[in-house]
Amino acid sequence: MERLLSATLNVIKNRGEQLFIDVARPYAYTLVAKFDNRKYIMKIAKDAEEVSQSAIKDLKLLSFHTNTPSICVVSSVKGYLLQRGVVYLRNDIVFMSLATLADILEGIEPIFKLNRGVITASIDGEKLRAKREQAGMSLGALAANLGVTRETVYRYERGEIEAPLKVAEKIIRIFGEDVAKKIDINEKPRVSQEELASRQIGTNIYKLLESHPDAIKQEDKTILISEGAERYQKTVELAYALGAEVERM
Repeated sequence: MERLLSATLNVIKNRGEQLFIDVARPYAYTLVAKFDNRKYIMKIAKDAEEVSQSAIKDLKLLSFHTNTPSICVVSSVKGYLLQRGVVYLRNDIVFMSLATLADILEGIEPIFKLNRGVITASIDGEKLRAKREQAGMSLGALAANLGVTRETVYRYERGEIEAPLKVAEKIIRIFGEDVAKKIDINEKPRVSQEELASRQIGTNIYKLLESHPDAIKQEDKTILISEGAERYQKTVELAYALGAEVERM
């Protein structure tokens, strides 16, 4: 963890700006950084499983209400090394290796995602069909080339299923990388009504369990609520980094 944090801070120093940090204990986030004009709430952990489900909910609430993407920089997922260029999506929060983050900062967006132990890519079905037809290739011919069924290729073109790593790599070799959809790490996380209800403690007020503020409130502005003096100063620093305000309870 210390080595990964140090390496991450070095990347931030060279490519961006550190706006907030606290490593006193494992909060839902570790720091807030800015690259170009985009801020990120960042969690640094050795393994993705070290990030609790309650921390994930905190990240989603903070991201959703401050319009600041959350990313988790990790070395592994369930003990297995997270490969460069592959992201792990957990409840709409993106986990990636530091090497993948460095690539993104160079403009190289990831294509592959890890889900339930399988690496896949989302294929742009319209582009795949158009390029296949331009190449004069039938569904059957492409299926034979990829080592899958005709029905599978048909479902790729309809956007019904994702392609496993080896098949996706073959599709990219044949038709080019733009036939695979890029993963947008800046996309706002989806927060379900059930997730909101599980944390709601008042009108547009949601409890935070693993953060410096005790709650977050959304009115015409975003407000971080602090109930005590222990973490108040860090709540102020976090609010400043995220463009929010602080309210003492």
